[in-house]
Amino acid sequence: MALLIYAFRDNNGRWHGDADVPLLNPAEEPGLGQLTYHPVPGTPETSSPFAGQTLTVLYGVVDLETGPVTYQLDTGGRFSASWHVHALLAAPRGAALAHQDLPGAREQTPCLETAFTENNSRYVLTGVRCDNGQLAVEVTVSGDQGEVRAELCGAVSDNDLQPLARLLDAASRALSAHTASVPSPRTGAPWTPEDSARLAARFRQERDFGVLSVEFGRRRGEVFDELKRQQLVCAPYQQRSAVPQQEPAPTTSPILKERRLIHRNSHARWTDEDDKQLSQRCAEGATSAELSEEFGRSKTAIEARLLKIDATGPAADEARLAIL
Repeated sequence: MALLIYAFRDNNGRWHGDADVPLLNPAEEPGLGQLTYHPVPGTPETSSPFAGQTLTVLYGVVDLETGPVTYQLDTGGRFSASWHVHALLAAPRGAALAHQDLPGAREQTPCLETAFTENNSRYVLTGVRCDNGQLAVEVTVSGDQGEVRAELCGAVSDNDLQPLARLLDAASRALSAHTASVPSPRTGAPWTPEDSARLAARFRQERDFGVLSVEFGRRRGEVFDELKRQQLVCAPYQQRSAVPQQEPAPTTSPILKERRLIHRNSHARWTDEDDKQLSQRCAEGATSAELSEEFGRSKTAIEARLLKIDATGPAADEARLAIL
């Protein structure tokens, strides 16, 4: 698997991306480099708030989807970035008011737009304020060529947005549970050369083992074992010799030491007990900031983990809304 830029620090010292994602090989340390971000003139990326900045980037082999752009580091080396980092640099998410700056022009109705890219699809939500105070909301899903694949529209009040987001999430989980309950017709069967080749191709596009499991009708473990056989994923670290050997303890990189001064468990792997406690505390109503302090991890890492373990509670709801 290729090295990916998975997080960066801007000129104000703020981290963006997935700075606390674990590396696939626990014995490795994250790479550190400098990237002066110069978007191609005339492209929408030139309006990025990071344009012209010299960014500190982290890179390594991580379980994140690869974006479409590679970046040349000032310190040498050319690396692809994760889709998350690419979206932040190329089209940062956020809200803006639509207006006319022409003298004497009538001010247009305020509009809200937020978007992100995932699995080669572009998700865009726009909200236009109606005369009655409601938001006319339109959601569109488009492919990488700009073709519209799906759309949803309607008028809602501001107070309805969060309940609707929870409703959509519940519907998604219910459908996933129903799909997972369908017996897998190929579970335990040998992989054919055609399926193995197709799995390798799909894995380069889709890094979610749950999605691949449903698509190929096999258990997650079978998918992982076949990818491991093809050397597309790393096996857990094993001692190479049966005879114990004295090896020097791995040193912690300066960037990791710096992050652990702020978050003591930065880049540490989550244990089953950690997940259980995190889910329980979230259900009890703990906020993301409180969970960040308790678990010694960044707010971004906490929110990502809440989504991964499908936690319930106010903090998990906020994390789901943040990706809309």
